[in-house]
Amino acid sequence: MNENSTVLVTEAKTEYIPKPEALQKASAKKKSGNQWYSTIIGGFLKKNSANIAAVNSANDDPVPERLPWEVQKKSADTLWFLGFIAGLALLFGQIIYFEAGKVSQNPSYRPDLEKLCRWLGCQLAGYENIAEFAVLQSSFVPNSDGSMSFKAVINNQAAFKQRLPSIKLTLLDYNEQALAQRILSPKEYLPSGKRPNNTISPDETVEASFTIAAPKTRIGGYNFDLIY
Repeated sequence: MNENSTVLVTEAKTEYIPKPEALQKASAKKKSGNQWYSTIIGGFLKKNSANIAAVNSANDDPVPERLPWEVQKKSADTLWFLGFIAGLALLFGQIIYFEAGKVSQNPSYRPDLEKLCRWLGCQLAGYENIAEFAVLQSSFVPNSDGSMSFKAVINNQAAFKQRLPSIKLTLLDYNEQALAQRILSPKEYLPSGKRPNNTISPDETVEASFTIAAPKTRIGGYNFDLIY
């Protein structure tokens, strides 16, 4: 009886064998499930990859391909240009600062500079050109008291107002050697003694006159120069 029981149990354990058709169906079902899962996951990943690529493409500007004959622009070129302009401005400013006085004495440039200064509210240095003064007449005569009187008529032939020059008078002996010399400023030789800013307008004439004590040596002649 014990032997039969053992046989029955053994037969019960070894009796169940899956049929090939069932295994095929299970395998096909499992494969179908795996394909469905792969399709869903793959599609999701593909869609996300496409969205990420689209966002990156929208954020990144396209970089066109540079042709061989095109020169690549650099930010250094702009900085160099700005530096060049600043250097020119500095150079121009230095020229104006150091050479403005000389340029303002040039008759060709002065009219334009005067217009510019009227517009900017600046003031040019006074015009001074000894060569544009003319001495129309002069005299040097003794007085009864032994003094000597000098007179001269000075005309401004410049197109601009000028500052009156000083007069350098040199007395000569009969050998034309200098005996004495004196320099007189406008306030010393103008009859009125004073003149507004000591200036003379274009084509204006002034008379210079003064008296000096005669030297002990006899005077054989004289000469005088207009100087600044």
